[in-house]
Amino acid sequence: MKKISMRKAAAGILCLGLVMQSAAFMPANAENTSKVTVNEVCSKNTTYKAADGNCYDWIELYNSDSQEADISGWGFSDKEAEPYRYTFPEGTKVPAKGRLMVFCDSDASANDNSIVSFGLSSTGETLTLTDKQGSTVQTMTFGALATDTSYGQYPDGSGEFYELSSTPDKENAAPEGSAAVRQPVFSQDSGFYDSSFELTLTAEEGCTVYYTTDGSDPTIESEKYEAPITVKDMSDTANRLSARTDIAPSGVEKPRENVDKAAVIRAVSVDSEGRISEPVTKTYFIGKTNSGYYPQMKVISLVTDPDNLFDYDTGIYCLGKAYETENTGAGRNVSPWNLIANYSMRGKEWERPASFTMFENGEKVIEQNVGIRIKGNYSRSLPQKSFNIYTRKDYGTPEFDYDFFDGEATKAKNGKAIKKYEGIVLRNGGNDNGTAFFRDSINQELITDRSFAYQAATECVVFIDGEYWGLYQLMEKIDDSYISSHYGIKKSDVAIVKNGELDEGTEQDLQDWFQLQNGVINGTVSYEEFCKKVDIQSYMDYMAAQIYWCNADWPQRNISMWRSDAIDEENPYADGKWRPILYDTESGQGLYGSYDKSANADCYSRLKQLREDGEFAQMFIKLLSNEEFAMQYARTFMDMANNNFTPEKTKAVAQSYLNSYKQQILDTFERFGSRSSGLDNAYQTIINFYAQRFTYAESTTRSALKLSSAARSLTVTNRSGLGTIKLNTLDLGNAAKWSGKYHSDYELDLSITPDEDAEFSHWSISGATITEGDEKSESIKIKLTSNATVKAVYATDSVIGDVNADGDFNVADIVMMQKWLGGDKSTELANWKAGDLCEDGILDVFDMVEMRRELLSSMRTSDEEKPEETPQENDKPEEKPEDKPQETDKPQEQQPQGPGGGPQGGGRPGR
Repeated sequence: MKKISMRKAAAGILCLGLVMQSAAFMPANAENTSKVTVNEVCSKNTTYKAADGNCYDWIELYNSDSQEADISGWGFSDKEAEPYRYTFPEGTKVPAKGRLMVFCDSDASANDNSIVSFGLSSTGETLTLTDKQGSTVQTMTFGALATDTSYGQYPDGSGEFYELSSTPDKENAAPEGSAAVRQPVFSQDSGFYDSSFELTLTAEEGCTVYYTTDGSDPTIESEKYEAPITVKDMSDTANRLSARTDIAPSGVEKPRENVDKAAVIRAVSVDSEGRISEPVTKTYFIGKTNSGYYPQMKVISLVTDPDNLFDYDTGIYCLGKAYETENTGAGRNVSPWNLIANYSMRGKEWERPASFTMFENGEKVIEQNVGIRIKGNYSRSLPQKSFNIYTRKDYGTPEFDYDFFDGEATKAKNGKAIKKYEGIVLRNGGNDNGTAFFRDSINQELITDRSFAYQAATECVVFIDGEYWGLYQLMEKIDDSYISSHYGIKKSDVAIVKNGELDEGTEQDLQDWFQLQNGVINGTVSYEEFCKKVDIQSYMDYMAAQIYWCNADWPQRNISMWRSDAIDEENPYADGKWRPILYDTESGQGLYGSYDKSANADCYSRLKQLREDGEFAQMFIKLLSNEEFAMQYARTFMDMANNNFTPEKTKAVAQSYLNSYKQQILDTFERFGSRSSGLDNAYQTIINFYAQRFTYAESTTRSALKLSSAARSLTVTNRSGLGTIKLNTLDLGNAAKWSGKYHSDYELDLSITPDEDAEFSHWSISGATITEGDEKSESIKIKLTSNATVKAVYATDSVIGDVNADGDFNVADIVMMQKWLGGDKSTELANWKAGDLCEDGILDVFDMVEMRRELLSSMRTSDEEKPEETPQENDKPEEKPEDKPQETDKPQEQQPQGPGGGPQGGGRPGR
């Protein structure tokens, strides 16, 4: 085998932009003029012991010179900017043609300065060796290593790096199997290209390259590379995988036309001993597939041997042998999603290897090997199926190192973006496949401010073995890694119970959850004890959202609860309390037109009727009989109804998905022959659901919780830029005006945080009574007695409309304003700013209109404080108040003008 120096190997790989698909070879990225080098590293050592009897990470230094080397004062580091994180102590020497073993552990180094003061990362990192004069002797990068394996040079000191069986303080063993053969090098990387090109493949001397173009694993039986390969637009070639119809029980249609295609090249090197390298997989989008929306989106190329998907015995995407042998006799008369097939199989044995390449905005951002499984319940039976994607050391890299969600998936502790993932989900829209596709994405986007776990999501187009497979939701995968990343819990401490089964944790976790559910149902667990075991706000948020959505596929399914089994007082999420995880929310919002998913559905009645697999529902219904929980839940429910699910907000989110992805959805429907009733109609159904839902959601909640009256309006006003207001669980910020509806049965929490240069004076309240605190308290509790208004008043504020500055706003102020606008020179406004209700710095007839409305409103509110009859459940929603005139309705040239061209009344200074 031809040898390559460290310098040449590094330069060649960097210039070609080659991302190795296994850790078999990674460059030592610097010229090495010293005879002392890092010869071997082990980041997961369980067998080689230090003098104290413990096993630490280790490095082996090798001196290839015939003279002993003194490395006293040399630096060693895992941070490029800190080359001397560890300094070798005086008298440290490496024997001629010999080795020096150095252990690495931050704790052990405190008592032994011969131990490096940092550990080696189990996922890999870059190490730097620096001499006494500050010159870099060597940099080397290693990836994730299995236990008691190493990354090192073979032969010792040669500059040729491989994954090896660890041999501490001994001559390095020769690499075995595919690790011993360098992968072929491609002249062009995966990407988007304007036109066809000639692709060359090169290998080390003595090696032969074999390649495939259909996604199949290359072997010595594949095409032998002898001349450059012409890579061109493949979209006019015949459909292969997309032409298959054995992927669902019935109704599968072949695409009527050739689908878009990318060129896929896979290649291996075979040496003279017949050893085969790991394959290299590249995907090229050319011509038609380098146009339209692909270069502006995330595009994922999944490449796997077609047999992994469609083999009769072992293919995971097809009906296969399981369908033919397990659905005998009457068994085939059940619903399609209940039929057994290869694609319904689960577990690690139904995971298949694949190459995962992702492009964003036309640029390749990820290329690594992964494992794939079919995901879902009902949606497994659809032609377009969902995938779970797994990263494992077995596939070369234990995680994705990429921010898939553009900063939207964040750590609860500090809000920083999560950038490492041990797997992701490619979802087909679930129950929404063939209709609006994005119901779940819309729902999850609406609740990102709530206190339960949810899945960040983005959108992507998927190609399988180079063939167009349609639009997908790219989502976070719910597992122990998700909890660890989001909440700072060690994976070994995470417990997850999903659909009544243990997903992560111990059998004790499962039993604890069952005991809690059953204890609440049978009355042996009190509400106080429940609150000690469950994050109550998180639980109420979750229940309120699911009920508002009318998610009929829940809670008999799609329930997931998690907790930390270790208590950490410094981490509020490591408190041992159960918390819900939201997923699969789309089986509602008017889907299919059925009552249980419609805007007027009574979800509380449905939950009461759940018996089989209904413990979660029964627990909630039992909790509603506790007055404290019922009132807290009612308030939370109305917070979300008023803020998260308003018709304006929901329409904007739904419309944004339709506007952004309409063509992608239609193309996916055409690819899989979906019989949608019309995409625009599907989105209008969602918009109509949210427009109508509030009335029914409020009335059914009122009935289920036995509240005394229909919800009343609450309007909160604030001076923008002077302070921020919180209402219950809502952060209203410094919005000038906010409105919602609440019941009079429970207290509402209000608090204000004045800005640094502002001074809060008091609350101005009508239609409500203060039950805790007083009008001057920054934090108060109130109960509504009628339609109410609450205003935050600052020390610099005057009474709205009080232009005569007598401390009150009444008819006298209207009369004075009218005279001033009419040009009465004898009238002078004592406080003109109080009359600027439009807050535009101008006094005009529009302010007069607002003054009259304000006065009439306050008079009307006063009347409404009288005792009223309890409205019935079928009360009609209140009429919307007349729209306020907008600033654009007030052309300046039409304002009344006084002498000299100023406003009548002699004018006044602007703001």
